[in-house]
Amino acid sequence: MNIAWPELLLPTKLTAEHGDDGNRIAMTTESIQQVAYLCTKLLNDRALLYANSAQFDTALRDAAAIDAIIPRSGLGYLCMGDVYCQQGRYTAAISIYDQGLEAVLESDPYYQQLQQHRMTGVTNNSKRIDFISQLPLDIVITNILPRQPEGLDYHFGLEKSTFKTGHDLLVRLAPYVQKLSGVVYDHAKLEDLFTRGHFSNVKEVEIFCDCTTLRVPLLNGLQMISGSLTHVEVVGREHGLHIGDILESCPNLVSLITEDVDIVMSALPFLPYPKIKHLALHDVPEFGTDFDEMYDLLRRFPSLLSFEITPMPESVLLTTLHEHCPYLQVLYYGVRHYYSSDNFINVHPPHRKGITFARLEGGYVENTFIQDDLIHFLYLHRDSLEEIVFNGDIEDHGVDAFWKLQSGRVVQQREYSIPLSPESDPAGTEASFVQLSRINISDTEPSSSLDIIAWLISNAPNLKNITIDESSFQPGVANAMINLKQLSNGIGEESTLKEIIITTETMTPEATWIPLIAKLQGLKNLKLHASSIPVDCFWAMNAIGRGCKDLEELTLGTPGGDIGYGILESFLSIRILNA
Repeated sequence: MNIAWPELLLPTKLTAEHGDDGNRIAMTTESIQQVAYLCTKLLNDRALLYANSAQFDTALRDAAAIDAIIPRSGLGYLCMGDVYCQQGRYTAAISIYDQGLEAVLESDPYYQQLQQHRMTGVTNNSKRIDFISQLPLDIVITNILPRQPEGLDYHFGLEKSTFKTGHDLLVRLAPYVQKLSGVVYDHAKLEDLFTRGHFSNVKEVEIFCDCTTLRVPLLNGLQMISGSLTHVEVVGREHGLHIGDILESCPNLVSLITEDVDIVMSALPFLPYPKIKHLALHDVPEFGTDFDEMYDLLRRFPSLLSFEITPMPESVLLTTLHEHCPYLQVLYYGVRHYYSSDNFINVHPPHRKGITFARLEGGYVENTFIQDDLIHFLYLHRDSLEEIVFNGDIEDHGVDAFWKLQSGRVVQQREYSIPLSPESDPAGTEASFVQLSRINISDTEPSSSLDIIAWLISNAPNLKNITIDESSFQPGVANAMINLKQLSNGIGEESTLKEIIITTETMTPEATWIPLIAKLQGLKNLKLHASSIPVDCFWAMNAIGRGCKDLEELTLGTPGGDIGYGILESFLSIRILNA
């Protein structure tokens, strides 16, 4: 028979008893509890003594024994965390403290100590001993820097005259510098800096310019370190820089990010740049996003894995991306991605075709997405698309459009101006977005996006996450969700969905999602974040309370919000919740 210590310490519930045995059993159990608590106290004292003697494994054994005897007490977690701290293993200690804070009640006598010791552990874990600055520079250069695989990262400030005469230490450390960033302005010459040292390992450069930056010395400087340079970011700020100049000066680039830089290349001879894998073009000057100019630009980058551009070009460009950039995987269209494009390297094999992630945003009133373009774009990438985020207005050309969306399908309604092959004709075969797992269309006008949402949901058999605005939860969209195999199988007694979070401003009894929630009988955690849940929502909440019988955790409203009279009573019938 396997006997667990905690079971021996629990009060016994007798269904029958002889004489005064019930009271005697209770007194005996209380004595056993006192002995157990004394035992854990002694184990804690011994564990700390073992730790003081550097017998850490034995100390951790005693700490684990405390947890085995009284798992609901914070003492075992506190003891084990303290032993780890004494070893200097602060990360492990913090993890143990976190487990304890999650496992024990706030009323536990050791709860506050767990919090305090965790804070001390975090502080100690962040301490760094600076001994390098105390060493002779020759020793640092000879013995330490060559062992740093990431090299040095150096940022120069607004000192306009120091490229020629200052930065002596930077020049001395030049062979170990891998990243440079800073401002080049007021006629400062970047080439002056690079002529003074051997900057042979610089891989990344971030340059901020303005109208006073000297163009030729800047480009000459980049060319001087181009042998190792793979990542460049240039912020033009009305400088008049041209993307062609940067590409010519840096032939080994893998990633290029520009802001306020001229990208029109149609007047230049055609020259491909197959090494470029990541291209981000932001605040593109006027006419730069013209379709013809963008068409000419993109055909020069056949190996792109990720592409970002702001402001949004014409949406028809979406339908041509696969022609020029067949290996493109990540697309930010009309929106900036604030993290390094390197996040996407090797997400999928580099020669896999088709976009996997697309975020499409129209940031200006005049920048609307044509529904035909969206349908065609999504259809072209139906076999690869895993996540779509959309924020913009959709314009439907009505009877002049090639396609219309009807009951979750694409229907052709007029002749094509150019014949489409079967694999690129959305109306030719029924679309199946087999890889699509996440849809976020929460920031768009519902009236223009409902058909697109319903079409995507109806044809995405492996969809796992849907984020839409409450106003978009209309019958067509709701029916498409209910018809999903994985969702319809989870409705009723066979429900596998355990948690739902709904955020809205004011909850209304007419909300179309309420009947759906009420059918999820296996739901364990329901969070309804609303600033106001008025009293007229009583019957709607009552329906949820009757349907979700296994609910264990419920969150209603928001801090400072208003919950109408009687709303909480809707959930009183839930046995587990009341327990």
